[in-house]
Amino acid sequence: MAFEIIGEVYMIGAPETIQKKNGGTFLRRQLVLKQRRIDPNTYVEYEPNFPSFDFKDKGCELLDRFKLGDRVKVVFDISGTKYADRQSNGERYFNSLRAFKIDLFVMPQQQQQQVQPMMQQAPPPQYPQQGYPQQGYQQQGYQQGYQPQPQQPFPQQGIDPQTGLPF
Repeated sequence: MAFEIIGEVYMIGAPETIQKKNGGTFLRRQLVLKQRRIDPNTYVEYEPNFPSFDFKDKGCELLDRFKLGDRVKVVFDISGTKYADRQSNGERYFNSLRAFKIDLFVMPQQQQQQVQPMMQQAPPPQYPQQGYPQQGYQQQGYQQGYQPQPQQPFPQQGIDPQTGLPF
């Protein structure tokens, strides 16, 4: 199953030659994206995401045409590996994101027109710090000598003679 992610190129690693268990080698190159995350309710950006992807062998050449800051779409799959941990005599697991396609990402014009007005909205209002007294601030309804009125009880309801509960 293939997955897609969109983000900015944050880092492109140098090609590395990796030794296999059987004695052969393969070429690996790392790509790190910076993915902006925006709160859907306030449109405020919060902590970014930095996923790391591995390109192997011929896929390493794909990264040559990109530079830092390019907005790209990466197609990848997830590979999970189980291995025996000799120290704990148990099983351990690790995951890797294996990328096999990368393209420049250009947002479709129609979608771009919908997103831009939302991003230009005013930021959420800034509220004063909690706690008072603050200068010029009075709690609503507060006046010198103000006494709250006692609450009126609920109107009397009928009582079921068998259970004694209101109805």
